[in-house]
Amino acid sequence: MSVDHIFRAYDIRGIVGEDLTPDVMNRIGKAFATFVKGKGHNAVGVGGDIRGTTTELQKSLISGITSQGVDVHLVETSPLGLALFEAFEQKLGASAFVTASHLPPEWNGVKFYWGEGIGFSPDENEEIHSLFTRDEFTDSEKLGKVTKVNTYEKYVKYLKSKFSFEKSFSIGVDCGNGATSVVMPELFENLGFGVFSIFDTPDPTFPNRTSEPNETSLKKFSEFLQNKQVDFGAGFDGDGDRCVFTDENGRVIPSDNAGLIIAEYLVKSTGNNKVIINEECSKIVEDQLKKIGADVTRIRVGHSFLSLEAKKLGAVWGIEASGHAVAPDIFLFDDALILPLLMAKALEFHGKPLSVLNDQIPSSVRKRFDLKCNDDRKFEVVKELTEQFKHEYENVSTLDGVSVSLPKGRVLVRVSNTSPKVRVTVEALNKEDFDKLVDEFLPKVEKLIH
Repeated sequence: MSVDHIFRAYDIRGIVGEDLTPDVMNRIGKAFATFVKGKGHNAVGVGGDIRGTTTELQKSLISGITSQGVDVHLVETSPLGLALFEAFEQKLGASAFVTASHLPPEWNGVKFYWGEGIGFSPDENEEIHSLFTRDEFTDSEKLGKVTKVNTYEKYVKYLKSKFSFEKSFSIGVDCGNGATSVVMPELFENLGFGVFSIFDTPDPTFPNRTSEPNETSLKKFSEFLQNKQVDFGAGFDGDGDRCVFTDENGRVIPSDNAGLIIAEYLVKSTGNNKVIINEECSKIVEDQLKKIGADVTRIRVGHSFLSLEAKKLGAVWGIEASGHAVAPDIFLFDDALILPLLMAKALEFHGKPLSVLNDQIPSSVRKRFDLKCNDDRKFEVVKELTEQFKHEYENVSTLDGVSVSLPKGRVLVRVSNTSPKVRVTVEALNKEDFDKLVDEFLPKVEKLIH
């Protein structure tokens, strides 16, 4: 049975036992090792999240890597940031992290990063796919060695060298029983915060909420914060590369808005005004960034593009609408654990509560519709829509999928690179125009899917 469908633009993801087996993971490890050896590297980091299948899949992956003579620095169960920090700090060639991020428990996969923290590009991931498919590996005469490492103390020391605070902050943390619960609440306590935490025990079944943080899944967290004295709250996804904030009252803050609040602090305190945002970020946030003097560049959706473009453009800050973000002055990888530290610095800079800062940002009516569409059909749907929209509308962009900018709002249609879906994001300044855009565009997408 072909497993080509598990190889996606930014990572590898599949259902364990059906798509991902020990043999498949072993071959992925061989392909990954062959690829990085071809780039002149002989040592990599390997980590993984708290999923019930991660440890066994990790063993198979490592077996494949070492069979090609590549050494492994193994960071056992941890959030993404602690695992990638090992490669960053030790200047290793690359990292592999076993995770399916926010997907349900039966899923798992692998993300690849270069040592400095930039995620592998779609082309680089496709090279691994090609190596995997050919399955022409010659085992090395000398196996690579595996060294188990603990990065926690070094990680804390590094963050303390980057952050200091004028006041004491109290924060709420919702780990969702995911990978961040391995180090919570100790991490933020060690960094000087008062911490109120919920769902902070690792549990691969994710019993209390889905592993994707959003307004719905964070409802219990919002209620938890009602009677707590906190400056803000932070809800994390399954592997710790995304963070969604709440204000001091437990109200969930749109990730665009949180990114804007931190952006103003970074732009005005560093003198670097280069900020990148992805295609799913709102037009309002783009306009507000320009008002504070930011030089804004839109990029394609995807954590690899976020890091790559941040480095290429020398940006001080990069944000995605989903809660991914990078601060290159700290490191290039999308470690969500640093985002509460940046938010605390931003609150010191602004001197106002997060609720007030959020309310000062103009609002729009915005929603993303996820429409089921087979992986082998979804790209064709967007291609056909692109041709259709070019004939029907004037302001059409094909930077990532296809977007249409109109006087009453903006519509973006793109494929999900991690799931069998076509995503339609609709934004308008008021509910009436939003409804009109939904009625105008959604049927066009649904017609091509069905």
